[in-house]
Amino acid sequence: MAGIRFLLAACCLLFPGVCVSALSRIHVHPDKHWFMDDTGRVRIFHGVNMIGKGYPWYPAQMLNQSRLDELQSWGFTAVRLGMMWAGTEPQEGRFNLTYISIIHNITIELGKRGIYVILDMHQDALVKPFTFYDGVPQWLVESFPPPEHPYPWPLEKITSWSLAYVTQACSHAFQCLYDNYKGAAEKMAGFWKFVASEFSNQTSVLGYELLNEPWVGDWTRDPELLLPGHAGKMNVAPLHDRVSLAIRTVDDEALIFYEPVTWGYMFSQDGDFGSGFEHVPGGKAFQNRSVFSYHYYCSLYHEGQPYPEYKRVACDQIVGPKLFSAVQEDLAVLGGGSFLTEFGTCRTNTSQPDLPDTVECGFVLKEADSFLQSWTYWDTFKGNQVFWDISGRAIPERIGMFVRTYARAVAGIPTTMTFDVDTGHFQLSFEPDPAIKVPTEVFVPRIHYKKGYTVMASAELECEVDESDRSLLYVTIKQTNDVKPIRTNTLFITVVPSSDSMNKSPGSVCLKVNW
Repeated sequence: MAGIRFLLAACCLLFPGVCVSALSRIHVHPDKHWFMDDTGRVRIFHGVNMIGKGYPWYPAQMLNQSRLDELQSWGFTAVRLGMMWAGTEPQEGRFNLTYISIIHNITIELGKRGIYVILDMHQDALVKPFTFYDGVPQWLVESFPPPEHPYPWPLEKITSWSLAYVTQACSHAFQCLYDNYKGAAEKMAGFWKFVASEFSNQTSVLGYELLNEPWVGDWTRDPELLLPGHAGKMNVAPLHDRVSLAIRTVDDEALIFYEPVTWGYMFSQDGDFGSGFEHVPGGKAFQNRSVFSYHYYCSLYHEGQPYPEYKRVACDQIVGPKLFSAVQEDLAVLGGGSFLTEFGTCRTNTSQPDLPDTVECGFVLKEADSFLQSWTYWDTFKGNQVFWDISGRAIPERIGMFVRTYARAVAGIPTTMTFDVDTGHFQLSFEPDPAIKVPTEVFVPRIHYKKGYTVMASAELECEVDESDRSLLYVTIKQTNDVKPIRTNTLFITVVPSSDSMNKSPGSVCLKVNW
């Protein structure tokens, strides 16, 4: 199991030049819910999903060094990377070390660029023929007893893979996993224990997402399972407890990402309509290493068509705000952190701000900023990538919405963060912690500041740009003989395009940056 780690250790001894400094281990403040690094700074992550749905089970673009450089240049600090069970354990008890080595190399290359990785056991309707790829190995499902009704009962036909979830055959397979039929749940725990043993020493691995979008189980036998809180309590949470405890025997530090059924985070901890989790996986002691993973898709887009006002209101004034606030209510009960690990299925165009896709993804990003939420975007629309064209060229109008000015690390407690993609105006307010000796770090992408940018800040702050990468702005508390500001003081950082003459933000000019 430790083969990859042994090879890396030997490589470091023989060729020390190939070993790079590790990223900081990230933990979660159990009550305040922040991601925090080992210096005490609050961390916010922006990034993208990269999932290989089918052989060879990894996204080929992740082997492209220029593509990884591009992600870094966009300020992304997280990739949700598929850690596919069918690719890892194609035969029961036999692990594919070549696949593990490739995933390991991807995490190393991303780590060199300051990008953390969430290893995600991705599935959609579990396995073929319910869907178009095996989210779990075929050998696992072949060990289950046949369902009472043939696939696709109770439907006559399947017009979309997502409808396969409601079939009795797919629901029955999930229930066998939850019920640990012939040790199925233990086998999943064994898969994750193997993965964790291989990656436990790699701090660029932010954590392990145990099961993407879990289904409720066999609702045809127990219709109450369609209530997400009931399904969570009876099926989803116990599986997460079992798997997380197996991981903790080999990796006690990495974060564990857990997700309820997809409508279980709409209603917070509200009995049968909530997530069903009564504690983070493993129990209260693991709050500082647990992350509530959630997704947001308001499937009301009208690509290239006028956006009906009633649908915009439904998404932006009802569904979206309810979801974001419900997640915060869940955290108040469960503790730990939260991460918007999927949203998207939209092709934005910053030159057409009224397009439905632009409106909807813009709304989600603004909500994430207002709740100071980390996110990884789902970069696929109708089977095609959004950020790049078929030749692999990045599309500026598409990426402009997601490549944003934001505070990646805050030496204190952030209170508000806003960014206007149309004007380039950014503002951060935070309560500084003078005990933290490293700077607040703000990423300022060139795409929004063609003629440079101007930084305004509270008088107590001083600013510096990274001369090797002028998109990185560092802000620290001035060192004077005066009494340092106490932590409860709220300080401000504002960034505007240098061509913008308006200066109505608090504070004075701290720095002007030209490219």
